Amino acid sequence: MKKMVEKKVEKNIDGSSVLKQAEKMGASDIVLTITKSLTNQIKFANNKIMTTQTWDSADANIFFSYQKRLMSGSIDFESEQTAEKSLKKLFDNAKLLTPKEDYYGIASGNFKYKTPKDCYDKRIEKLEGKEVDFTQAAINTALANGAKRCAGVLYSSSWNVEKFTSSGVEAKDKGTSINLSIRSFADKDASGHCVSASRILSRFEPEKVAQQAAQFAKDSLRPQPGSPGQYDILFHPMIFANLLYYMSYAFSAFEVESGMSFLINKLNKKVGNSLVTIQDGAQMKNGFGSRAFDDEGVPTKTTNIIEKGKLKTYLHNTSTAKKFKTQTTANAGLVYPNCFNIVMKEGKSNVDEMISQMKNGIYITNTWYTRFSNYRTGDFSTIPRDAMFKVENGKIVGPIKELRLSDNMQHILESVVAISKEREQIEWWEVSIPVLVGHVLCKGLNMTKSAK
Repeated sequence: MKKMVEKKVEKNIDGSSVLKQAEKMGASDIVLTITKSLTNQIKFANNKIMTTQTWDSADANIFFSYQKRLMSGSIDFESEQTAEKSLKKLFDNAKLLTPKEDYYGIASGNFKYKTPKDCYDKRIEKLEGKEVDFTQAAINTALANGAKRCAGVLYSSSWNVEKFTSSGVEAKDKGTSINLSIRSFADKDASGHCVSASRILSRFEPEKVAQQAAQFAKDSLRPQPGSPGQYDILFHPMIFANLLYYMSYAFSAFEVESGMSFLINKLNKKVGNSLVTIQDGAQMKNGFGSRAFDDEGVPTKTTNIIEKGKLKTYLHNTSTAKKFKTQTTANAGLVYPNCFNIVMKEGKSNVDEMISQMKNGIYITNTWYTRFSNYRTGDFSTIPRDAMFKVENGKIVGPIKELRLSDNMQHILESVVAISKEREQIEWWEVSIPVLVGHVLCKGLNMTKSAK
């Protein structure tokens, strides 16, 4: 096992002095974010822990407007001289930009904040090597449940964030997280992939997801080539989280303004089945992306984006909200409003009931390489990987392979006919905005032959 440590020099960052210096240079709408974090990573492959790595860092990022020229970048605080030099360089670059005439500033005010529940756990800060034990337990569980080999990564993190703005915001937040991604193989074409993501240790379940991944791998031995056509599709949370993650770009007012959203001109219109309610849950208990404030320092909240199939709002920061003549949804992104936790409301079904409804269907457990062929219309394709099963007359009849889902994002929402009661929190490198979602059953989706 190889151990690597990357440690930065502890920096004493004075946020107030940076604001004053930037204002003196002519900046307005200044947002300074200081983050101190400690992250541990464990990589494993072929049933063995291969590397452990630690990052101990202190970073300062600044955003400002200079005569409506928007600039952001990092400040080097190794010394007063380097800090001044990096700030001056950002100003020099800002002067080269074209003014953004439809920029309308940042939020003003001295806000009160609500801290999301179960998002900080001192035990995660003080694991002191127990991450290795969690990883080894996951490996052992996968092997005991039919996997021949497994690979993946475990991260544990703790952080403190301070935010200062020229509009009067001074805010602090802190958090912890731990997450495991494990992929198990029973053979070359038989694999399963599951994740566990939590902000507190008591909700972290490495052995449970290791068992699930191994079971998928074992059940998908000797898959047969699937046939292209139209199918009812049961989506595991791993793949529906991926679809919601890519879909969430269309929720942003930035994408609407850019002409790249399939939801343009659809406010207060039906865009999905009445079963579909999708929120940004920035205050969600144990939410992997939960936080007290957005990038402007505005207190976060729960926002219904799609409610019972109807599009209720786009996601806004202060500037886009003024342009759209509405209120911020507290989703800054200083330039690009975005989700913090994508939450799909639970349904009333369970997996067995959903499978029993399928006459000619496919159960897909994971995917990768989701790509849009047309952002404006929402046309996309994605390649299922890991376990995928053919369903006939309400029963799984065997594993299949070599198919691609080629459809449309709005059509996915319109085709939902059932959602499970149980939901899972998904976060990994194919789903970088956390998603809380259950199993989802859709009717009449298009599967094409996967190109090799």
